[in-house]
Amino acid sequence: MFKVRRLQASAIAITLASASILSSRVVADQFAEAPVYSQTLANLNVALAKAGIANMRVDRAEMSVTRNGVNAATTLIADDRTHQLDSQFVASDPRRGGFADLSYLVDQSDGRALSVVNNAVVVLPNSATEPVIDRAIHRWGDTTQCPSPALTKLADDGTDPDVVDDIIFGNPVLGQPRADITQAGWLPKEFFDALTPNGSQFILGVTFTFIFTNDDGSATDIDHDGNADVAFREIYYNRSFPWTPNPALSASNIDIDSVVTHESGHALGLGHFGKVFIDNKGNLKFAPRAVMNAVYVSPFSELAGTDNASYCSVWASRK
Repeated sequence: MFKVRRLQASAIAITLASASILSSRVVADQFAEAPVYSQTLANLNVALAKAGIANMRVDRAEMSVTRNGVNAATTLIADDRTHQLDSQFVASDPRRGGFADLSYLVDQSDGRALSVVNNAVVVLPNSATEPVIDRAIHRWGDTTQCPSPALTKLADDGTDPDVVDDIIFGNPVLGQPRADITQAGWLPKEFFDALTPNGSQFILGVTFTFIFTNDDGSATDIDHDGNADVAFREIYYNRSFPWTPNPALSASNIDIDSVVTHESGHALGLGHFGKVFIDNKGNLKFAPRAVMNAVYVSPFSELAGTDNASYCSVWASRK
């Protein structure tokens, strides 16, 4: 039984509902997300069962793209019957302690990223990446002009705070999530290759969503908003790519701020939006350009009007 900081002691089933993946594949024509069945995600369900975890399943993984690959984005699902499932945090959910705020934690043990500086690979320590993560996740609540939950940071006490990596790597003891949102850090390519074939070549980050379920395995919806109730979320980043906390000094590296802001948007309930397409001159175009576009091509971390509007549409009704 996993315990979140705000989870009551009663036996409440939790379901791994979705994984929103930011990737580096190209749009061949016009971006479209068409759900397809994924045996890879289904295999994760088998691993969960073997670990003795009941009433837990993987539902889907939403992939986004950049111009460095060849395939269009798709939504990978593990169960055709549930691929339309949406999920949101319930405001002041009693199963998470009844708190109005949301908590987040940065896993410092995996806070190291790699960067390329003057053609040399250097390590970005947690002390360089964690402040960027803090700034990026707080950007949503601090810059939007609408009611939104406060974000309370929990200290990393050295215990394992995340579970998906343990499932992927087959660790016999799973972590114990303590926060509503866990920034789980940078993992090696094997983690992303396990999610989908050659995933380390195009996945930049992935956000997993766990939802509460009833005893029969169906998603709960205690606020009757038509969405599954989120228990907690975990975000992972790909160490195989070169990253930078300052794109002005390392333009060839992936901007940490942009990707973390994007993935934090998923953690706070936002999906991808905006059309992405190739024009007749071969240029990649966005309509409109936004942090939550499915495609990463260059640094873009400041929230656009559509980002703010979408965030407000999620949270204005949840206060």
